[in-house]
Amino acid sequence: MMDFNLANFDLNLLSDYIYNFYSWLKLSNVGRLLIATLIMLFAVVIKDLFSFLIVKLLNFLVLKKITYGQEQSLREIGQPIEFIPIVVGVYLSLNVIKMPASFLFYTRNLLKSLYIFNITWLIYSLVNPFVMMFKKTHLDNTNTVIITWVVRISKFVIFIIGFSSILESWGVKVSTLIASLGIVGMAVALGAQDMFKNIISGIAIISEKRFNVGDIIELKSGDYKLEGIVENIGFRSTIIRQFDKTYLYVPNNTLADAAIVNVSSRKYRRINCTISLEYRTTANQLRYIRQEIENYLMDNPNVIKPPEGSLQVRVDMLSPYSIDLLVYCFVNSNVWADWLKVKESLLFKIREIVEEAGAAWALPSSSLYVEKVDKDLHLTTLPNQFIDKIKVDNEKIDKNLYLFQDGDV
Repeated sequence: MMDFNLANFDLNLLSDYIYNFYSWLKLSNVGRLLIATLIMLFAVVIKDLFSFLIVKLLNFLVLKKITYGQEQSLREIGQPIEFIPIVVGVYLSLNVIKMPASFLFYTRNLLKSLYIFNITWLIYSLVNPFVMMFKKTHLDNTNTVIITWVVRISKFVIFIIGFSSILESWGVKVSTLIASLGIVGMAVALGAQDMFKNIISGIAIISEKRFNVGDIIELKSGDYKLEGIVENIGFRSTIIRQFDKTYLYVPNNTLADAAIVNVSSRKYRRINCTISLEYRTTANQLRYIRQEIENYLMDNPNVIKPPEGSLQVRVDMLSPYSIDLLVYCFVNSNVWADWLKVKESLLFKIREIVEEAGAAWALPSSSLYVEKVDKDLHLTTLPNQFIDKIKVDNEKIDKNLYLFQDGDV
């Protein structure tokens, strides 16, 4: 029995021992399977470390410009990178095992499929990080909906290319398959006309920049009207959250054909009100009221002044029962709550001015003038039925006037 001495330990001798053991294992199928198993175990063990090192390198070289969402991006990249050692392990294991010639077709195509799948997965996972970096460096004010659509379309195209490549590796002619499915595709296309119309309408909405996610819009289509906040613009429909927190899914085709008011895009909100005064209001009172309201608006910092915005306080109309003053101006805000506060203050001030002027508000009213038919009218020229009716009416009028004078009515 030979004694082992650490001082006499030779690395070259150890490498010879390992090489001889490896050669001995290759002589039998059991040895090859054992080596293949060890290779796969090694690939499984190092995949996390390999992914960590590659992700750190990418973060240092490329992704360091991203300041938000970085963790999620790294997780998306790390998963396909972890699969690379597995693919390499399968390749080495199959070479060690020496599969029979009858299995070469399947093993070769399997390796090709794994390569294509891994590359497709890696490119697919890189879409989001690159888009985030691009938005951070170039697109701070760019329409986020366009970016979302580009990401979705890019991922779909990458998936289709990868899947087609895998089919080609197994000898499936994708072009022939597409041609054979042409009739089925036509039938599906005819049944999905509305879907394609909605997709095209969605592209038109985004390209025309009618509204963006987060905008408040008003939709008017005939007698139908809705108002809410845009939550998402999808391929087929747009999600609008109404002010009662109800979600409404509107087809893009409907939005493309309807009249849309983008409330968020306007800079100012308009005040347009009419003041109705009695006809007993004098011209001097009207001038005083008009001038005081105009002075108040000109001194109000929340109201837009000419020439930036129109400001009008004018006697607008002599209506059937009132003298109407028009008050027309714009509030320096597009927030509904701010507009309400300014409008409320204006209405309070108008009330005070009218009271100071001694004028009164006009109410809808009408006057009735009753004319009595002259008793001395020559009735002989009228038909008998009209003569009798006039006599009865005159008697009723005389009776009502008598009761009114006595205070009974």
